[in-house]
Amino acid sequence: MDPKVQKLKVLIDKYLNKSRGEIYIIFGSPSDASDQEIWFYTKYRLGVFRDEIAFVFHQNKICDIVITEYFLWKERRNIFYYEGQNPQYRIIEIN
Repeated sequence: MDPKVQKLKVLIDKYLNKSRGEIYIIFGSPSDASDQEIWFYTKYRLGVFRDEIAFVFHQNKICDIVITEYFLWKERRNIFYYEGQNPQYRIIEIN
């Protein structure tokens, strides 16, 4: 499995269907860009890399998680779980 997908799979396995309160206890306050439906958290790696994790809520439970990877403050890819009829992980490269 692709390491990028593994990173998201770990988050999906741990946090899918958790409540806002549980996420707040684990991750703390979300960033200022957050609202009632989606909370953002930033994770820095090696100075020039960062991941933005977005928790999407529906009826106070996490229904989706998206990771956006940045390099030198430029968005590089989105990694998300598509829960349609055939559940699958997807990576969207951004040029």
